[in-house]
Amino acid sequence: MIDSYDDIAGDRDRFLWQWLYHLFPTVRLSCVHEERTRPVRDAKLVATIFAVVADDVAEQHADRATFDELTAIPFDHRRANPDRDDVDGDVVRFLTDVWERFSTLYDSGPRSKEFRELLQFDLQEVFQAIKYSYLANAYPGLVSERELWRYDVYNMLIFVYADIDLSNAPTFDSSELSVLRQVCDRTQRMARIGNWISTWKRELAEGDCSSGVVVYAMENDIVSHETIQLIRENPTEAPIRSVVESIRHSNVVEHFLKCWRGEYERAMQFESEIQSVDIGAYLEGFEQILDYHISSEGLK
Repeated sequence: MIDSYDDIAGDRDRFLWQWLYHLFPTVRLSCVHEERTRPVRDAKLVATIFAVVADDVAEQHADRATFDELTAIPFDHRRANPDRDDVDGDVVRFLTDVWERFSTLYDSGPRSKEFRELLQFDLQEVFQAIKYSYLANAYPGLVSERELWRYDVYNMLIFVYADIDLSNAPTFDSSELSVLRQVCDRTQRMARIGNWISTWKRELAEGDCSSGVVVYAMENDIVSHETIQLIRENPTEAPIRSVVESIRHSNVVEHFLKCWRGEYERAMQFESEIQSVDIGAYLEGFEQILDYHISSEGLK
């Protein structure tokens, strides 16, 4: 499937899939049955490939027609049409195959029917996040930190991953679902912060100024709106270097690390309310991932 991805889309280096496959067990809910850990890991990778391709179609290629078709694929009441005008049929057909593989993996879980509607709801939130990213590119003055926290964080797929775990967790107590989702709400923001910290400079060089790090710097007058607009229009070395240096000599990264710690502490407050999931171990996994992000930026 990844070979097919390289032939048809190929926007991301294969290392991304290796990296994610390595990380998935780190943040797996402890209630997943031991015999189901491999299909859970595989299902998360396949779901991520679907979401990443959808995101690249909308954000990098600004191909709204193809995006609209491929977002129909996961929902039974809609039918994707790869032959529609202005649609990249190869991508739609590829993601149709990807989704069929995901469905087979997901449906094999002992509680897949119980959590299927919840999974579809969380997928819609992911697609909403991607639509926001598309609009952020179309309307440069749109992005705000407030809306990034409302929409962009769902790009991390943390709720989708939790749904996959729960469909393979015979011992999970459904009465604890609302509390668990409050924890996931925090871990999703934690995951987004780690991603922002480690990717904002690369995205800036690509002309993408929608990272929370850059938006926070702009809203707090650490970098100017005019410089950001220059980068959006033509990402050349001089304005990019200016923004990078301004952020490096500010407290922006420290601000987000403080936010991360606050989310961690709020999530830990639910530990005593959940008996069927080891919340401490789950949060430790996100702490390990943050360490990877920090190390990759030379912040340690």
